[in-house]
Amino acid sequence: MFNSTYLYFFFIFFSISILIYFIYNFRSGNNELNNKILLKKLLEGLDMELPEELKTLDTSSTDTQELS
Repeated sequence: MFNSTYLYFFFIFFSISILIYFIYNFRSGNNELNNKILLKKLLEGLDMELPEELKTLDTSSTDTQELS
């Protein structure tokens, strides 16, 4: 039979592992897109030339909710 301290240790380890898993996998996935939009706005504000990749970037694609 398992000792109860091992069982408690297992449950604590399991819950911490699940917490780390959820934090790692469900954080904001649009980080790269947000960085590109921010760079585009910065370069436009400084009147600098935009690279081709940023010229095709549409800033309205980040708005998931439509106003009614």
